[in-house]
Amino acid sequence: MKSRIGGLLVLIIAAQTFGTRGFPESLNIGLAEPITGVQSWVRKNRSSNWSFKFFFNPLISVVEFGLNCVESFFTWLPWFIPAIVVFVVVARTRRWGLATFTAFAVIYPGIVGVWSESIITISLMAVSVLICVVIGVPLGVLTALNKRCESILRPILDGMQTVPATVYLIPIVLVFGIGPAPAAIATVIYALPPMVRLTALGVQQVPKSAIEAAQMFGATRRQVLAKVQLPLAVPSIITGINQTVMMALGIVVIATLVGAGGLGQEINQSVRRLESGRGLIVGLAVVAVALVLDRVSMSLVSTPGVQRIRIKRNTLYIGLICLAVVAVIGRVFGWIEFPFSWGTSFADPIDTGFKWFRTTFDVVTRPFNDFIVREILVRAQTLFNETITWQAIVVIASAFSYYVAGWKLSLMTAGGITFIGLTGRWPDSVDTLAQTVVAVVISILIALPLGIWLGRRPRIEAIIAPVLDAFQTIPNLVYAIPFVMIFSVGPVPGIVAAVVYAIPPGIRLTSLGIRQVNNESVEAATTFGATQRQVLWGVR
Repeated sequence: MKSRIGGLLVLIIAAQTFGTRGFPESLNIGLAEPITGVQSWVRKNRSSNWSFKFFFNPLISVVEFGLNCVESFFTWLPWFIPAIVVFVVVARTRRWGLATFTAFAVIYPGIVGVWSESIITISLMAVSVLICVVIGVPLGVLTALNKRCESILRPILDGMQTVPATVYLIPIVLVFGIGPAPAAIATVIYALPPMVRLTALGVQQVPKSAIEAAQMFGATRRQVLAKVQLPLAVPSIITGINQTVMMALGIVVIATLVGAGGLGQEINQSVRRLESGRGLIVGLAVVAVALVLDRVSMSLVSTPGVQRIRIKRNTLYIGLICLAVVAVIGRVFGWIEFPFSWGTSFADPIDTGFKWFRTTFDVVTRPFNDFIVREILVRAQTLFNETITWQAIVVIASAFSYYVAGWKLSLMTAGGITFIGLTGRWPDSVDTLAQTVVAVVISILIALPLGIWLGRRPRIEAIIAPVLDAFQTIPNLVYAIPFVMIFSVGPVPGIVAAVVYAIPPGIRLTSLGIRQVNNESVEAATTFGATQRQVLWGVR
């Protein structure tokens, strides 16, 4: 071990001594021209090449057909029918307040004047999530049951979850063009990984005793999967659907760049105009859509301690018939569009409030902004561009990757960093790295203690859960609007927005880790006289 550390230090010193500071521009391989050539070829051969005629174009046609069907169905329905259905579904859990609040969330987009836009977004989400489930569940099952498949899919899923959403749009536009269907395909690619991972996790966590009991009664492998493993994995699969919905809604703004439309387009326009009030109001409409999809999916799954209202089959049929009659009557009388709209009249007071905050607290926000830029970002850029050679950065990052996950990740790290330099984006990547490191450190300092605190207080966590859902659902560009109003244009609003966006999953995962500690370990430590603080630091 000591010899390895010594060899690493010698290698770092050699790279720092004989290397170059900043990536040489002469090594730029110039990828722009080949990519432009591929784009030109695609445009010329879109209608003649066999891959487009028999795969890509039919795929787009199928997705467009699904989007049109779902959108036409919701457009045909009177505005109050979705609210009634959602209320009844959630009310089966006997949570009347939650059912009422969820029904209000259904009509909120109509109240603020974006009812038609919300229908477009819901249609896009419904088709995208359905495709994710159809693809993700079989892949998750295959990953759970086949280690070789898991070893192949894991790095692919890691890469899919790491690549920024905007990067997906480049090949999507290149191959499929612009429109709602390409936006749906981009959404599927972005939101698929959690569906696969959580399905695999649910199947893997099925108790072996349940599987062995089924095998003792002569069940085949297929019967064990269909009758034991998948039913017991349903809660995890539903969680995967929820996370898929959250990620899909998180890309609605970015998907407008390829013609998605809907609520994302409204938010994108607000960002361009720096209309923080309107952006937040429409962003809350996205949160409302997410809340409805989340609560409806959760209400369909059995929850321990929750007694459901049992509905007889005849009562269900009668209710569906009555609902269909009401829908037809509403259609006949023209009760389709939302009857009233306050629009975004709340936006002006919000804009005024942000302007007042910026003026009043300028003595705090301006020094904070200057400190982050001058003392942290500029110093970090100087460190990576002028102090440390790029060869030393490659060696250090590769060594750390080897320590964490072995030589495969180490090679990928070295190749990735070198590739950044070869594409001529070294200065931009250094700037992004500095901002990311600052945001990650601040997020950890906030999320870790809050997650520990909530992990030991389940009731408070249940109260805060909807707030975390909202923060995870609001498109990340919406966060930038108020912080731009407060700090002005620059890197600091992006860092603060990234912190706000990253805190909820940090809190959730920390809390989950605290809760999943074996109770026997905690009781054993308590028996030997450990205090609560010692149990926290020594066991949990």
